[in-house]
Amino acid sequence: MKHTSKHPFNQSKTSMNHYDVQSIENKENRVANKILSNIESKISLVSKLKTNAFENRKKMSQEAIKEKENNRINSNTKIQFNSQTMLKQPFCKITNILALYTEDKQELQSNKTIKNQLDLNQLCNQEISIGNFKLESILGQGSFATVRLCVEKSSKVKYAIKIYDKSKINDNQKMNNIKREISILKRIKHNNIIKLVYAIEDKKSINLVMEYSSNQSLAVYVKSKPKRLLPIQEGLYIFQQLANAIRYLHSKNIAHRDIKMENILLLTDNYVKLIDFGFSICIQDNQKVNVFCGTPSYMSPELVSKLPHNPLCSDIWSLGILLYRILFGEYPFKGQNDKELYRAIQQNKLKLPNDMNQDIAYLINVRDLQQNKFQAILYFNKL
Repeated sequence: MKHTSKHPFNQSKTSMNHYDVQSIENKENRVANKILSNIESKISLVSKLKTNAFENRKKMSQEAIKEKENNRINSNTKIQFNSQTMLKQPFCKITNILALYTEDKQELQSNKTIKNQLDLNQLCNQEISIGNFKLESILGQGSFATVRLCVEKSSKVKYAIKIYDKSKINDNQKMNNIKREISILKRIKHNNIIKLVYAIEDKKSINLVMEYSSNQSLAVYVKSKPKRLLPIQEGLYIFQQLANAIRYLHSKNIAHRDIKMENILLLTDNYVKLIDFGFSICIQDNQKVNVFCGTPSYMSPELVSKLPHNPLCSDIWSLGILLYRILFGEYPFKGQNDKELYRAIQQNKLKLPNDMNQDIAYLINVRDLQQNKFQAILYFNKL
């Protein structure tokens, strides 16, 4: 018997659905592409928005800076323009201070030159005193000292004050020289030699107060003359006064050691005063020294040779050099430098005009004067 049976398995197999795989894949791809397209569009939109926002911020920042700068300039102008108004109607204490400051600043700037001039005048007019003496103009300047005009406050008498700055006196030798100068000046009393009146010492300086006669030196006077020389009679008159002064010093065993035109003051009527005893010394009879000092053009042969020498004789030599200078308008010995000058002095080749007065020639012949100094000084008085 042939039976036919219905088995479940067979039924399910028969009713099974069949799908198209290719169609499924295409559908998924379309969906994916659509999603990607949406994402890309959104990314593009966001990027565009960010770019626009950056440009806007940049533009706004530049405008803000510009506006801020304009506001600052306008504010400063307004403050300066309305300073007086702000003084009358201050909004607060700080505003009032700002207005006062602005106004004062403008006034100071407008009067800056005038104020500086006033300060300078006040400084120049400030009274400077040493003891009872008011200092005035400077008469001369040296390495260690300054000579100034001064006025005694009580009597109003004018004096010349020689000020030694202690900061420049850095050894005992210089201090001893100053003490020696004071000691010598105290011993001197002669019409043709400067007179010491007071000596004052304080913490900063040593001051020599001397009579004030003139601020014109013989050097300045001679240079003002034609050919820079003096007529014979005028020159001899000045020379005679100097010879008397040197004879007086030598009688007290005092050597000046720096006789030159710059150390001779010329008063009215050609009256002279010998000054500057910074190199002067006291010696014993016929004592020789070995100190090199003085002014090169006026030095004696022994001095330029740096040999032991009698400083009194060197003074006589310097007198002869001075007389030659004021009568001929030049120095008897010359050189391009000190070495050549010293060689010419040592050789002592002196040329004088043939028609010169013999008495004057004798005075200028300094070698003879040096050998017999006291006789020569007496001879000066016969002129």
